[in-house]
Amino acid sequence: MKIALAQLNLVVGDLVGNREKILEYTETAKAKGCRLIVFPEMSITGYPARDLLTRRGFVKAAARALKELEKNVQGIAAVIGGIESVPHKQGQGRFLYSSAFYLDGQGGLDVWHKQQLSDNDLLDERRYFTPGTPTPLVELDGISIGLSIGEDLDLNLAKSQADAGADLLINIGNFPYFFDQETVTQGALSHVARRAKRPVIWVNQVGANDETIFAGQSLVVDIDGNIAARARSFQEELLVVELHDGYWHGVMPPVTTNSITMLHDALVIGIRDYMRKSGFEDVMLGLSGGLDSAVAACLAVEALGPKRVHGIFLPSPYTPDDAEEHARRLAENLGLDFRIIPISDTLAGVKETLHDCFIDVPLDVVEENIQARLRGLFWMTLSNKYGWLLLNASNKSELATGYTTLYGDMCGSLAVLSDVYKSDVYRLADWINREKEVIPLATLTKAPSAELRPDQKDTDSLPPYSILDGILRLFIEEGKSKEEVEEAGYPKETIDYVLKMLIGTEYKRRQAAPGLRVSKRGFGMGWRMPLVASSSWLHTDTD
Repeated sequence: MKIALAQLNLVVGDLVGNREKILEYTETAKAKGCRLIVFPEMSITGYPARDLLTRRGFVKAAARALKELEKNVQGIAAVIGGIESVPHKQGQGRFLYSSAFYLDGQGGLDVWHKQQLSDNDLLDERRYFTPGTPTPLVELDGISIGLSIGEDLDLNLAKSQADAGADLLINIGNFPYFFDQETVTQGALSHVARRAKRPVIWVNQVGANDETIFAGQSLVVDIDGNIAARARSFQEELLVVELHDGYWHGVMPPVTTNSITMLHDALVIGIRDYMRKSGFEDVMLGLSGGLDSAVAACLAVEALGPKRVHGIFLPSPYTPDDAEEHARRLAENLGLDFRIIPISDTLAGVKETLHDCFIDVPLDVVEENIQARLRGLFWMTLSNKYGWLLLNASNKSELATGYTTLYGDMCGSLAVLSDVYKSDVYRLADWINREKEVIPLATLTKAPSAELRPDQKDTDSLPPYSILDGILRLFIEEGKSKEEVEEAGYPKETIDYVLKMLIGTEYKRRQAAPGLRVSKRGFGMGWRMPLVASSSWLHTDTD
């Protein structure tokens, strides 16, 4: 039997567009001689649809889209992800299910409801859906198929379907990308196939919706747990495979094993899809001659092309002499639009206006923040005037510690690097420069600085990034306690200082631009800490 895996980039809420794409891929699969085509979870509605699922009009429109698919999918069977609203037996209210619809290509329809709801920090499905109950298998050309829905195939469910006589297991999912995610997914599916002793098909969405990024990499696994076919990363694809006696014949594109390559590609598709799906064409960002803005500019050019990227350099009295040269060289290397707008006179004017208010008050970070907020003022003004979407280049290390200025360098509509630690920004820069010098080497080698006072360095306020990022990773991504972080070899005083900054600057992160999620746990939807909370719990015994 020939089976097609439709790895699609879908738009949340675009019920007509998603339906038409599903029909287009169905016709292509039929022309290739396929008997079955499999689409991702919630492919009719797009995913994650979040509170659109609470709108009755949206749920009804999704049901109409399914009816259209029932009518038009002919001559080929299809598994399509969507939603189903079912009335309570008592007649009051309705249940909403994440569902897999099996269309037999002859007008018949079967429905499977998702049993294991995803209740992690990004995919809060229990807010919207009711868990389903076990459902029977489906037969196609003498092959018994067990269908399931979820990020990865549940082993107990797979075994129960195999015991019930399933010859093939199909799982439709939406597995968000995170750093090194591909290894985790492959291992989980291989384990299920070996233990259930059944071949497995797993179809994943590709593309980005809001902060959530999907890598695709849909997989076909044989009964020995070997990967028999794989769709590409971060690309739409119709992967056609053929099943013979439990073994597959398909294609295996080159496997990307470099996690930094995957990280780069995830950020690029995150920018591209955010722009495409929100209707913007051009982006702008502040170019300082520093590393973060340089990497963000490279990602934007890769995503959109140089003609749609505008770099703005805003020199002040504290801007180093070589910063303009570094920013200009980067712009020339990328071929993007580069503009210089001096802000020294404006800064002097603001300080003069506030002079009488600041008599006998010593200079401190307040004056530095005036400069940062002036930059935000100019960026937002240009963004509003020309309709350019403003990209923010703050990294995760800065956001975690609050080393960033509200309404200043935190301005933006999309934070490109907000889930990338500074140490990984350096690794991204090295990868971008792997074949030629795109980012000036001087940008990579100079000490990081916010350039808000003479000779300012990041290390004036923060530990070295090699230490800072290690502490933050253990605490944020790994969920380690303060004691466990100390056991990893980091100085107690440094840990206390870093965690105090992390806990004390939640109010800034609440007001930050939405960012692209590329780690196991990032800020934004996946980080729901209270704004006002004591840090005393950090010092309690964890046993």
